Amino acid sequence: MPPAAAPLLQSDPRRMRYAPLEGLLRGLGIDERSAEMREIVRLSGGTDYVPSEIAVERFAEVLHFLARQHFGTLPASEGLFHVGECLFEGYRKTLLGQIQLAALHLLGPERLVRKIPEFVGRSSNFGERTTERLSANEYRVHFRGVPLPGDYYNGILHAALRITGVHSPQTSWKQTGLEDMTFEVRW
Repeated sequence: MPPAAAPLLQSDPRRMRYAPLEGLLRGLGIDERSAEMREIVRLSGGTDYVPSEIAVERFAEVLHFLARQHFGTLPASEGLFHVGECLFEGYRKTLLGQIQLAALHLLGPERLVRKIPEFVGRSSNFGERTTERLSANEYRVHFRGVPLPGDYYNGILHAALRITGVHSPQTSWKQTGLEDMTFEVRW
């Protein structure tokens, strides 16, 4: 009898936890019984409910759908930016978000930016995020191996900075590789 074949070693599929999607649903005021919610369930790979973990490719589809659905008159990049802002606002309304972000206004912008890699990375099992201080009120944030839209993350950063008391945060980003991006953050 031939020896059994060794099992194929596969890396875990890249996934997003449910918490960011819950933030989006709350931030955009999506009714759980609506046709829009049924489409979100379908796009996320669920049948009756959104799965507790969503393949990152499906999560990206949901982001693009929400940008078209809620900000369809804007260019896609602006729509995704606003979806990111809404995620942050809605996440603050969730139980987990209330716990994690309770002291955000006390952190201040500098500590927030330094903690962005940790905050953003909690909801996914992929990518690397680092920060680099350029000057007193200027940082560069690097995302590597993150296949979600940069405009979406830019909206999250912008909303988070406003919560810390920054009146006019300046955030921008550029794609530096297929799944890599760099954000410039100033206040």
